[in-house]
Amino acid sequence: MQTYSFELFPNRGLIHIFLFSEVKNSLELRKRLLSHDAELSYAFINARVILDIFQLLIATNCALHNEKCSILKTHNINSEIVYNLSPNTNINEALRRFGISDDSTNIVVVKVGGEANEIKSHLTSLIQGTETSLENLFKFGDLGIIKKYYKVDNKIHDVKEILNIIVGSMAVKSVS
Repeated sequence: MQTYSFELFPNRGLIHIFLFSEVKNSLELRKRLLSHDAELSYAFINARVILDIFQLLIATNCALHNEKCSILKTHNINSEIVYNLSPNTNINEALRRFGISDDSTNIVVVKVGGEANEIKSHLTSLIQGTETSLENLFKFGDLGIIKKYYKVDNKIHDVKEILNIIVGSMAVKSVS
């Protein structure tokens, strides 16, 4: 778990990011998310579409900004974080591509606000998987899928350059 503070949004509290591997109950979690289960007040993200934690921080910052300005495109801050990872404005596609799927085995969880130990305890009771250090996040990303979703040329192999393209794609969406 890593915790961040966003100076522009001090009233929202800290941002907590977790990585879980070997998750066995993604199907159940996804069904509960689709039924708007209030107990799952988190952004659940498929780790295979994340290259770097910076993506998550950008998406979360944008979601917090949209919330503060009362311009959320989705129904809550958690789905807005997932939506903001996408390079396009199709909400259903964004949630399908970047949210967890029935067979996701590695997931990232973002929580806005709350106390870290309580959140960790709650998540470990919800998720049948192993909490893993976020330093290992890059190991779970699928570069082929990431390049496809963000339309990165296959000739580009430098991770920093790919990340710049990803962040640029996310930023361009917010002004379109």
